[in-house]
Parts: sequence; C-alpha cells; structure tokens
Amino acid sequence: MHLQRLKIQNLRNITDAEIFPSSSLNFITGANGAGKTTILESIYLLARTRSFRQSQNRTLIKSGEEELTIFSELESENGTKSRIGLSKRKETTTVHIDRKKISKLSELARSIPLTIITPNIQRIVEEGPVHRRKLLNWGMFHVEPTYAQLAQRYNQTISQRNRALSGNRDDLSVWTKQLVDLGNRLNQIQKSYLDEWNGSLKQLTENQSNGYDCNLELYSGWRKGITLEEALDELTQTDRERGFTSAGPHRLDVKIQVNGRGVKNYFSRGQSKLLALNLMLSQTKLLQKKQQEKPILLVDDIQSELDTAKYLQVLHTISELKTQTYITDLSERICESFEADQFRLFHVEHGQIVNR
Repeated sequence: MHLQRLKIQNLRNITDAEIFPSSSLNFITGANGAGKTTILESIYLLARTRSFRQSQNRTLIKSGEEELTIFSELESENGTKSRIGLSKRKETTTVHIDRKKISKLSELARSIPLTIITPNIQRIVEEGPVHRRKLLNWGMFHVEPTYAQLAQRYNQTISQRNRALSGNRDDLSVWTKQLVDLGNRLNQIQKSYLDEWNGSLKQLTENQSNGYDCNLELYSGWRKGITLEEALDELTQTDRERGFTSAGPHRLDVKIQVNGRGVKNYFSRGQSKLLALNLMLSQTKLLQKKQQEKPILLVDDIQSELDTAKYLQVLHTISELKTQTYITDLSERICESFEADQFRLFHVEHGQIVNR
C-alpha cells in the first residue's frame, strides 16, 4: 500500500498543500514548528480519523477556518487503486472511500494499514505493559482475521462479568464460563502471533551489530502454572471487592528478554529506543509477510538518544523493508546516505511544502 497523492487543506498551519510522494522513502525536513509533523498527522488522520498529537477537532482546524480536508489516492500491492477523503468540522468527522461514506473505524484501518513511530518510542521498553499490549494488539488486528471480532466479544464479556461481580453467583458463573472460553481462544492467538513476531525480530536484527540476543515472552495475564478458569476462581473474592476482573488476556504483558534477563533498568535510553524501533519494524515486516500488503510507515523525529551510526542503521533497516515511509528530520544532510532514486525530499517552511 502506498499513497500516490496527498492533498491537505486547513490542517494546523498548512492552508493548502499537495504532494506526490515516492513509493519508498520520503524525507520531510524543516525547522521546528514548520509543519513537518503535520504532514505525518494528515496521513494518520486518514487511517484513524483522529490525531496522534491532539484529538479535539477545533485544535486541528486552521485558525479562522470552519473545516479541514484531506484527500488521498492510494495503490495497493495488487495494483488496486482507491481514493480516501476526510473532512473535519468542530463537531463532526466525515470519511469517504471511493465516494462511499463509511462509519466503521475498522473498515478504514484495514484500508490504510499504518505504523507510526514517535519520539518517545522507548516507552515500549521502559514503562508498563500497556504500551506493549497495544503493540501486540495492533499486530494481531492486522494479521489475524478472527482477532478483532473475538477481542470485541471478550471485552463485552468482561464488562458483563464486572457488573455481575456485585450481583448473584449464578450470573457471575455464566459470564465467567463465557470469559474463560473467549480468553483461552485469545490466548492461543496471542501465543501463535508472538512466536511469529520473535521469528521476524530475529530475522530483522541478524545483520545488526547490537551485541545481544532478544526474545519476547508472553505473560498471559494470570498466574503461571494454573489455567484461566483456576485463576478466576482463585481471585473471585478479590474481584468482588475491587469490582473488576483482575485476570485474563486483558492483563497480558510482553516480557522482553535480552541475553536471558529482563531489559528494564539494564539498557541506556539509546539502547531502549533502538530495541523499541526493532520491535515495531519487525511487526511491520511480519505484516508484509502475512498479508502481502505493505503498511505505510510514519517516523517522526527519532534522532534523539541515537548517535549518527545507529540512526543511519535504523534508516537503512527501514529502507530494506521497501515500504512507503515518511521520515521527519531537521536537516537535509541525512539524504546524503541514500541514492537519489531511493527517496523524495520535501522541505516545509511556515506551512508551505516544497518538493526538492
């Protein structure tokens, strides 16, 4: 999947701009505040209808205007072409795919598979399980056909069980039984996906000189050595007191093992960032393999904590994925490491975009 054309109107400081990007690398340069990240934001909005920076429509729309619009022409790996347009007013968002209005976010997300890498990506490694859980869920959503519907049913059942915790035992038993069934099915998908993710990670990093072996392990969301049914039974009284279900796949974590031990408090921030980048890029690689569709990759200002050699290593790893990528950078000098036919360069200044 790649964008052939992108038109942006009234998004933040961009009044009216149009670009025809490369199907591979696209470097977006300019000073801080010029509007580089806004280009990435426009693509993210097309895929998710919301911003990764600020979710309120009124802050996205250029001051003094009533509406922002984004229009794109895309081509998939099999040559199928489509058009996606999005408009936002202060209270409403409208999306059309090939002139057909859509209402389901899942339909849009599948139309534009997207990976975004932001400056604080090392949080995946350094902080709690929520970031790793989101990363795992993103991967399964795009490569496992049954995952989205199964996860939705599981979440609905969690809500029902939580309400039943304060009620009678018969209701609680019914929802617990259903939760065990759905949870075990989810757990099997998660284990299978993690095995494939590990394989993709190993393949991605085998030529990198990082000096360590990395392996991902699944903490299923309940105590090791017992079944989910046993865990829920064991925690029934605790759950009643707390009012929520404290065991199950919704509590999972992806444990990161480096050279056989946990990575937290072991790596520098630069090492954590490089590892987090590899985790995300290996997922992108796996998506390409499983779906025969290349996601669009957005990379926003990742230079901090990486020395020049490591930064270039990341960029060349991205280049080898051969997926359409948009990379923001303060300087145009980074382009010197690539052949002229490998990229397209766009310079942004005061919301104006110039094709170099």
